[in-house]
Amino acid sequence: MIQAIGTGIGADQDLSKRRYNKVVIMTDADVDGSHIRTLLLCFFYRQMYQLVAGGHVYVAQPPLFRVVKGKEKYYVQTEEEMKTQMLQRGLTGTKLVCEDGRSAEGTNMEKLCVTLASMEDAIIAMERRGVSLRAHSLRFDPAIGKLPTLHLFVGNQDHWFYDLEQAETFITQNGLTLDTDQAAEDDSQTEDGTGSETDRPDPIAPEKIAHLVELHEVRTINAGLKDMDPLGFGIDDLVPADRTGSTTSRFELVKEDNSRGLEDLRGLLPEVRSAGEKGLQLTRFKGLGEMNAEELRETTLDPANRTLVQVNLPDAGAADEMFRLLMGDKVEPRREFIEKHALDVRNLDV
Repeated sequence: MIQAIGTGIGADQDLSKRRYNKVVIMTDADVDGSHIRTLLLCFFYRQMYQLVAGGHVYVAQPPLFRVVKGKEKYYVQTEEEMKTQMLQRGLTGTKLVCEDGRSAEGTNMEKLCVTLASMEDAIIAMERRGVSLRAHSLRFDPAIGKLPTLHLFVGNQDHWFYDLEQAETFITQNGLTLDTDQAAEDDSQTEDGTGSETDRPDPIAPEKIAHLVELHEVRTINAGLKDMDPLGFGIDDLVPADRTGSTTSRFELVKEDNSRGLEDLRGLLPEVRSAGEKGLQLTRFKGLGEMNAEELRETTLDPANRTLVQVNLPDAGAADEMFRLLMGDKVEPRREFIEKHALDVRNLDV
């Protein structure tokens, strides 16, 4: 690759000797492709910085889906875009009817589905933390129209708060010490890591140590609940209700002559998207190798149709820090980053 590009590497790099004006990274659209792309970007950043800074490195954007509708064929780049298209198709002629008389159709139906879509990933992320939407909905405060975003652990007890001021007041009033990633332990160590008895502060009783976790995804859910309120829907509509003895569904999705019963609004989006998928033949590409030669030319190689993203460096300092963190020699910072963001992962091949 170094020989093909022709510029040399490191201190010997000479952009005037480059054999190509554009160097295009072309990897699969799945997680493995993202990993390979990251490794190549790291190489270019570390060894061919001038090539990146000069705007000569590009990333190809192969489509994730092929959509066939009758004789028409087109490609969709991302899963989010595909979901949006199916949602728009499925909304045509649909109406939501509630057993208590509420309903949504037309513009209101579209607004409701768009709002639910904005909350979808946040709810999944929250539940990955072990906080179910059903249980958390019981903590909803109707006076402020919000779910609590802060979770405080003290020993085997936990507490919930709606803002940081509430949490800090509770910590102060109860004489608690906030656990800040073992800062006290780190500060007590000498440079050789041994520490001394006189340097070390008095140990804090475990029942006085508090660990505070902020559920950022709940902020997204709260924003969605605020948008749902003018439409006549709320948190209770997102969770199944106890309806012992009832034989009818709480909600009914009506489309032309067909109807589907729903017990909560979390089931609305899959039903609408399923309706939007009818009449379409979808093919999800895991890799470029699954495309035939014609498809590869149409989607990724033909300059008239392909999508390229230029790699630039608006913040070189931030880029250097991220590469140092993720690709550096020290394992511990990388492990901490993974542990911190593990629950935010949306696409993972196992």
